[in-house]
Amino acid sequence: MSDNNINTRIMDWLNSQGYPLEMSVAEVLLNLKFNVIQSEYFIDDESTQQREIDIVASLQKEIGNKLVRISLIIECKVSKDKPWIIFTSENTRLAPPARIAQRAGSRIGNIVLRNLAHKKEIQDLNLFSLPERPGYGLTQAFTNGNDVAYNSCVSVSKATRAISKSVDSRKNDRYVSICLPVIVIDGKLFETYLNESNEMSVIEVSKGVMVWRNPIVGMPHTVINVITKEAIDEYFSSVKTDIIKIIDFITNDPSIISNEPQVTLRTDDIT
Repeated sequence: MSDNNINTRIMDWLNSQGYPLEMSVAEVLLNLKFNVIQSEYFIDDESTQQREIDIVASLQKEIGNKLVRISLIIECKVSKDKPWIIFTSENTRLAPPARIAQRAGSRIGNIVLRNLAHKKEIQDLNLFSLPERPGYGLTQAFTNGNDVAYNSCVSVSKATRAISKSVDSRKNDRYVSICLPVIVIDGKLFETYLNESNEMSVIEVSKGVMVWRNPIVGMPHTVINVITKEAIDEYFSSVKTDIIKIIDFITNDPSIISNEPQVTLRTDDIT
């Protein structure tokens, strides 16, 4: 077998496994000055086994006696021949404070999220906004077997919970961790919903937000951003801007990272 043939076969296999996508996403994040870890491991709470997540990208800052770290937990999937479909509805809503409070964090990270939840400046960030029709379900088209889209949601959610809580094992309140799950796909993404005529509509989109009623991250909902490869530059640039705004906001009001919540959330803020 010639070297050229082997090289071609290796490249075909690498492309089929999604490695170029993972490397491309990591490169975008590195260019944006995120701290990037590829092939990060975490302990699955259910199986107690080590699992792998494709990318963890974070920005952090020392604020007072705390190290505040906000991380993106990213799963990359190639699905060029089988589009993904996000099921959406105008009825899939969260109150503005819940969009912030229902995120994965360490013990102090969850307190920080609660303290930020009623801040209008934070509610208005793109990072915590929802589209007109948020998603409630995600699937891969043209398959009757293993649902890669669903499994990706489970995998990225478990990684998000585990990584956000990992600093708590240090038995010290110095570390503040907030983690946000993201799925990046190299393939087509379509939104489907019932239109005003009560008929199903299908449109191609470059991104969507899942408000998944699955409490994997320890909240009533798990909010997952689903992004196509074509949207990663714009999306991650916007995310960086918003994370910096959050960190600056906390820097200007260090009481937000106190060890106790400043406010009591109403029931509609957390459900």
